[in-house]
Amino acid sequence: MLTRDKNELLCRIEGEAPMGQMMRRYWLPALTSGDLEAGGAPKRVRLLGEDLVAFRSPDGTVGLVDEYCPHRGASLMLARNEDCGLRCIYHGWAIDPQGTVVETPAEPLESKLKERVRSTAYPVRELGGIVWAYMGPAGQEPRLPDFEFTGMPSDHVMIMRSREECNWAQCQEGVIDSAHSNYLHSNGIKPKEGLAVTSLGEKLQFGRPSNDGAPKLEVETQPYGFRYAALRKPLQNPEQNRYVRVTLYVAPCFGIIPAPKGLGMMQFFVPIDDTHTMFYYVFWSYDKPFDQQTRDQYAFNHGLRVGVDMDENFRKIRTRENNWMQDREAMKRGETFSGIFGINVEDFAVQESMGPVFDRSKEHLGASDLAVIHFRRLMLDAVERFTSEGVPPPGLNADFDYGKLRGAEGMVPHSEPWQSVLGEGVPKAAAE
Repeated sequence: MLTRDKNELLCRIEGEAPMGQMMRRYWLPALTSGDLEAGGAPKRVRLLGEDLVAFRSPDGTVGLVDEYCPHRGASLMLARNEDCGLRCIYHGWAIDPQGTVVETPAEPLESKLKERVRSTAYPVRELGGIVWAYMGPAGQEPRLPDFEFTGMPSDHVMIMRSREECNWAQCQEGVIDSAHSNYLHSNGIKPKEGLAVTSLGEKLQFGRPSNDGAPKLEVETQPYGFRYAALRKPLQNPEQNRYVRVTLYVAPCFGIIPAPKGLGMMQFFVPIDDTHTMFYYVFWSYDKPFDQQTRDQYAFNHGLRVGVDMDENFRKIRTRENNWMQDREAMKRGETFSGIFGINVEDFAVQESMGPVFDRSKEHLGASDLAVIHFRRLMLDAVERFTSEGVPPPGLNADFDYGKLRGAEGMVPHSEPWQSVLGEGVPKAAAE
C-alpha cells in the first residue's frame, strides 16, 4: 500500500503537480491523425488537465493550442479553420498553429496588440497515425517514441480508444497485472494448447496453454521502465517447462503485452486530468493488412465500437451509473464470469469501480502485485529525483530502441532463463 501523500504524488497530474510536470517532458498521444481533416472542424483535446483544441490547417499543418481565445476567452472549438489558422468567430482574431496572433481585425490598423499577445501552443508531430504533443519547456523536446507500430503500413495498424472515468495510474496498473486475466477475462481467454485466436462469429477467443491462476512474477528494471515475466505451470509437461508471458512497462504511460502469432499489441493510458484517462489499444499485423471484418471483430470483442459501445467522443454506454450493464442472470447461468460485455470494458469496470482516485492506503497487496509495486516505486522515485535533483525521467536519456520493444509468450524449459522467450528481439510465438 501507499501512504496518502505518496498516492497523491503518484496520481495527480494537473497544474503544478510534480507527476504532471514530469510527464510534460515526454511526447504524449493527443489524438489520432485521422481525427483531423485539412481545413475541417477543430477537435477538443483535454490533456494533463488543460483544455486544448487540435486542428489541421488547409495546408495540412497540425496545431494544438489553448481552447480559449486570448482575446475574450471564447472557445476556439467554434473557430473558422482558415489558411492563417483558427479565426475566432467572436471578434475575428486569428491564431496560427504556433500560437501567434496574426490578425486582430476589430482593432485599429495601427494597433500593436497582436505583437504583445500569444496563445498557448504546443509542438506536435505525427507518427504512426498518432498526433503526439510535447507540453514541456521549449527547446527540450526528447526523441519521438517510435514504437514498432509507427513503422508499419497504416493498413497493418488498428487503433481503438475509449475514455476511462478514473485516474491514469489505476488504468496503467491493469496492464501490468497478469493474474487478473485468469479471472476477470476468463470468458475470452481459455486454457487450451497453442496460442491461437479463434473466431466464433463476431466473438474472438484467445487460447492460453495454462490454467494457472497464480503466476509467479519476476521483474527487471530496464532503461525504458521495466519488464516482467509471469511464470505459469503449463497444461502439458509442467515438470519440464514453464509458460512465460513477458510484459513491458514503458514510461510514462505505455504497456506492451504479449500478442498472438503474427500480431503486436500495446496500450496507452494518457492522463486527461486527475480523474479521467484516454485509453488507446494499438494492434499491428506483421504479415498482412487488417481487413474490415477483422477490425470489426476486435472492436466487438473488446467492447470498443464507436456508435455502439461509445459515442463519437469515446464516452462509454456502460458506466458506474448502470453498473457497467452487468448481467447477473447470465452469471447465474454460468455463461459469463464477470457478467460484463467486452474484454476492455471488464478492465474499465473494475478500474472505475475503485473511484476517481483510489486511496491506496486502504489496499492489501500480495505476491501477484509485484509488477504493480515495482511500477509505483519506479515512478515515485523518478518524480522525487526529477523534482529535487533535476534527474531526467525514465527513458528520456537512455540508450534503447523503441522499435525493438516487444512483449512475448511461449514455453521455456526450467533449465533456461525466462528471458530466452524474447529471442533476439523477436518473440518465439511470432517467429514460429
